[in-house]
Amino acid sequence: MITKVKANKSFRGTTKYVLEKEKAKIIGGNMYGSSTNELVEQFTLSAHLNSQLKDPCYHLMLSIPKNDRTLNDDELANLSQRHLASVIVLSRLQGDESQVKQPDKRIADTELNQLVDEFIESELPAYDFFIARHSDKEHDHTHIVASRVNNLDGKSIRTWNNYAHSEHSARLLEREFQLTQIPSSWESKQKAMTRNQLERVERDGLPGEEIMRRAIEQVAVNKPTMPQLIEQLWREYQVKAVVSYYGHGGVRGIKFGIDIGSVNEDDSPRLLWKQGGNLNKYKCSFTKLQTELGINYDPKRDDSEIKRLNNFLESIDNSQENQQLISTISPKKAQNIPEIKHQTNPAKSDVEQRASSELINTIADFIEQSIVESALVEAFPQLTEQLSQYHQQLANNKTTFDELSSAITDVEQRLVSQKAVLSIANFIEQSAVELTLSLEFRLKAI
Repeated sequence: MITKVKANKSFRGTTKYVLEKEKAKIIGGNMYGSSTNELVEQFTLSAHLNSQLKDPCYHLMLSIPKNDRTLNDDELANLSQRHLASVIVLSRLQGDESQVKQPDKRIADTELNQLVDEFIESELPAYDFFIARHSDKEHDHTHIVASRVNNLDGKSIRTWNNYAHSEHSARLLEREFQLTQIPSSWESKQKAMTRNQLERVERDGLPGEEIMRRAIEQVAVNKPTMPQLIEQLWREYQVKAVVSYYGHGGVRGIKFGIDIGSVNEDDSPRLLWKQGGNLNKYKCSFTKLQTELGINYDPKRDDSEIKRLNNFLESIDNSQENQQLISTISPKKAQNIPEIKHQTNPAKSDVEQRASSELINTIADFIEQSIVESALVEAFPQLTEQLSQYHQQLANNKTTFDELSSAITDVEQRLVSQKAVLSIANFIEQSAVELTLSLEFRLKAI
């Protein structure tokens, strides 16, 4: 099934779109009435319970493939109701259980179905929603319009990662209702082939990029360690996997190469190389190989073996003779790699090989340093300008502060002067009163 999910502000716009489509009818839900005005009125009352929620309208859609069996209204309503409940339940999970893209971590299907059953029984009635069926296309599909606000406590449905939750729910429902299984986006998403790649498919079969992608997924099925993945890719599919490292020892990334039949000027095979992230950023980068495909990597355990495999793969071409050599290599026999390397390239002495390796490392470090310096040089004028603006702002602020301080001083001086004047006026007034009383007393005495 194809699924879509979106939260928005307008109950009226969404409800009108869903109900006023040709051949649209309500087949489920828990709301009274059937007109747009009646439903919007009830949705609005629900939304007022959480006035701070910006997007209270929840709109989910499920589309059944046209080659699947036709579901009757009751089946489609039940499927849609379980979908809404499942998305809400998944939105509440935390930790590893919420990682729906990782089969080895996410909540088990049986446990999720049990939580969904309990939710439908006890909590779903607290959310206003209706389900409408559309039959205006070759394949039926349903729209679920719901309020994100719980009518009992005013809390809202979380929408974080809701598209992934919606896809995972659809996969469960496909199995439960015996519908066509469709892979989720994180299982199938990869870069589309270019026109040249499509032409190569027609002429030669699968392009090198697709061969490498399929080989990686095939080897990853058994969850090997990183050195085992590298070894099996070469031995079984003639795909080279080379891990690069930073100067400080951390992994920079991984690239994959395959012989596509072209040659260099010296008639040596020219390999097609792809960085893992460019080959398939959802599965083939060094990190995604671990998180998405389950490749086991432990730096302390694996780095020395990976580096030996790197040296081996960089020293050989894709001839059948060299392919046979690595078939004897396993992670437990990694110490044999230097001997094999010497056999495959006898023209180079150990000293020359070490010198070449040191030269390559020096060049890599120089390039890395140059990139950093280039970034700093590019950013320096901008930082200088920002610093100049900051100093200018400080100067302006100081001028403003000085003016404010001067104004405060003037006010204080005026206040002192006014206080002095008032004191003098009070003294004069009091003296005048005393003088008047004295004169009256003397006059009475006479």
